[in-house]
Amino acid sequence: MSKAATVRILLVDDEKGFLNILGDVLRDHGYDVVQAEDGGVARAIIDTQEFDLVISDVFMPTLNGSQFHHYVRSRAHAPEIPFIFLSGYDHDRARELVQNPRLDFFLSKTAPVEEIVACIQQSQTA
Repeated sequence: MSKAATVRILLVDDEKGFLNILGDVLRDHGYDVVQAEDGGVARAIIDTQEFDLVISDVFMPTLNGSQFHHYVRSRAHAPEIPFIFLSGYDHDRARELVQNPRLDFFLSKTAPVEEIVACIQQSQTA
């Protein structure tokens, strides 16, 4: 079993097509992926399951990426989970969400899969 297979990822995005494609690609790379269609669903999932990493869209209805990030960081058993923000909007407001460069990362949704996988690997060595 590869090291990637041991990494459990919560993937959050309100764009179902993107969520499904990225989830499939990450599974093809050996990651264990659980998908959530928005931050509210993700919050319910993370309250009952453990993850090694969260990958979340920034702009979502119900509970956006920033609010979900704050929720994850405030949980007693989850403040050190690496968090990768993905966004189709590459602007300062989205990049400001990276509060701790050791735990928080930002990538464009247009980033090549290899870049996303490299960021996952980097987040696990931090």
